[in-house]
Amino acid sequence: MEMLILILLAILIVCVLILIGLVYAQSKKQNDRILMTKIHQQDQKTREELYQKQMRETFQNLNGQIQILRKENALGAQSIQKMQTDLSSMNKVMTNTKMRGNWGEYQLQSLLEIYAGQNPEIFSMQYGLKNGKVADAILRVAGSDKVLCIDSKFPMENYLRIEEGKNQQEFIRLFKMNMKKHIDDIASKYINEQTVDQAILFIPSESIYQFVCGKCTDTLNYALERHVLMTSPTTLVGVIFTLLASTRDFYRSAHIEEIEKNILSLQQDAHRLEQRSQKAKQSLESLVQQFHSISVSASKITKRMDTIIEGREDPE
Repeated sequence: MEMLILILLAILIVCVLILIGLVYAQSKKQNDRILMTKIHQQDQKTREELYQKQMRETFQNLNGQIQILRKENALGAQSIQKMQTDLSSMNKVMTNTKMRGNWGEYQLQSLLEIYAGQNPEIFSMQYGLKNGKVADAILRVAGSDKVLCIDSKFPMENYLRIEEGKNQQEFIRLFKMNMKKHIDDIASKYINEQTVDQAILFIPSESIYQFVCGKCTDTLNYALERHVLMTSPTTLVGVIFTLLASTRDFYRSAHIEEIEKNILSLQQDAHRLEQRSQKAKQSLESLVQQFHSISVSASKITKRMDTIIEGREDPE
């Protein structure tokens, strides 16, 4: 009987242990499930925060790019507005005869100042002649009290009509008439006893000058007959360089004796410098020799003093 009770108690204990194991396993599984849920929720939260951060950064970058584009568009609009203003101003200059004339005179003065310098011995602006006429500029000729007058002309209206391509022959005829009038005015105003027997008609536009040379050779020949030389900005620079070269040659020729005298003087100075340098070289070599002798004597004295101090016999 006691044995049966013991067996039943053992079975009961085993059942209790199994039940406890099942409950523990179920509890552990439940805890693992809760832990995994929390981990998943935390991971989901982290992913959402990262996604939101990336979205904020992307939005900020896009907003920055939009602001930059707005600024660039604003600058572009300002540039376009400024360009339109400049074009409008240029159009006013090109369509107004007086303003166009002022532009030609300004370009003439700029070229003279750049390539000839602000030298009153070479050129002057707004030069008044004895006949009461005022030339836009004059070039002074070396060795003469006469001047070469320059007058700026800008025949734009008919040239633009020629470029439009309508009634070209008629507008070419009118253009030639305008040019002939300019040539006659310059020849009558700026060629006299106070000037050389030529004058310069300055055309500020290279395209108009090339048109005259290529399509209006009769006008060009007429200008040469009236002793009027037509120039563009490029060819005027050539005239300036030629004048500067002739001026240098003139002053060089005028002072040739003084230049030769100065050259001979420089040659004598060079010979004297060479002689003095030779004497200085000999003196320097003698001085080096003397320093060497002094060094030998000092060395001998030092050796004798060392021998005496050490109590050795003096070799001398």
